[in-house]
Amino acid sequence: MFFGETLTKNFGFELWLAKRLGFIIEQNGVYAMTLKGAFYYHYYEKYYTLSYIDKMWGIMREEAFPEYILL
Repeated sequence: MFFGETLTKNFGFELWLAKRLGFIIEQNGVYAMTLKGAFYYHYYEKYYTLSYIDKMWGIMREEAFPEYILL
């Protein structure tokens, strides 16, 4: 339970789908990421991180310390 809520209450469909796709396993109410899940997590995390950094660097090339950056 986290913040008074269970994971399955808030993310039931997502957990079900992740289990069916082989991204996570559940044992005794504890979820663990599989190697397949870790691969895809890091693949997409790298994609979004690089996209964010590329946009931020592009903006900062024009102005070193912008007042704000809208991503």
